Amino acid sequence: MKSTIHEHQKNNFKIVSKTLKNIRLLLFASIVLFSCTPNNEEIKTTASENVAPINGKYFSPDEASAGITFRWTPLVPKPQEPVTYRLKVWQLMQGQNGTQAMRSNQPIVTKDVDNITETVVSGIYTGPCKPPYLCDFIWVVQTINNNGVVMCESNPTVFNF
Repeated sequence: MKSTIHEHQKNNFKIVSKTLKNIRLLLFASIVLFSCTPNNEEIKTTASENVAPINGKYFSPDEASAGITFRWTPLVPKPQEPVTYRLKVWQLMQGQNGTQAMRSNQPIVTKDVDNITETVVSGIYTGPCKPPYLCDFIWVVQTINNNGVVMCESNPTVFNF
């Protein structure tokens, strides 16, 4: 089976197309570069990306009660100095989307971890969700330098119970 792969990069996006038996599949991959300032030196680097839970992940009450493992990719290239990753989780309320919840609500979880890209959080699920609270949550990871300055933030990811 013969296939041909074509790549085209424009701005911050890579478009990959693959032709397989006269059928062309288009794949889009974002190559997002952020301007981060570790140690007061401006460099181009890729921010952390949320790995788990994946966007739209549903947890059963049993899974959620056991604790949720959050994973993300490291800052690349790795800064010379240690970095802190700050996990933030918000719960959505009726009538809110994720952006509104992040702007208006206090995070229900704020957890800092040093130089690791995984942490487990217990206690997010406390029982059936009752109005005005939804069983929908949104999370991000911020990369913080040794001066306490937020360098980058991952794209938000939603999960629910």
